[in-house]
Amino acid sequence: MSKVLNLEAEDEVIDYCANETCGKEIYFGQKVTKIGHELVCSGKCLVEKIGAITIIAGTSE
Repeated sequence: MSKVLNLEAEDEVIDYCANETCGKEIYFGQKVTKIGHELVCSGKCLVEKIGAITIIAGTSE
């Protein structure tokens, strides 16, 4: 059983992804990641927001 009593609230945009290259709408009840007071919509956006990069371990980069 859903804890959301007002089903219309599920379509309510409450914020936008804090990753500047994304900016997608964040909806009420959506699973997100919080960084300080900002929300990001996905793991990919989280990685980009914190400035992490993917490298191959043991290489010079």
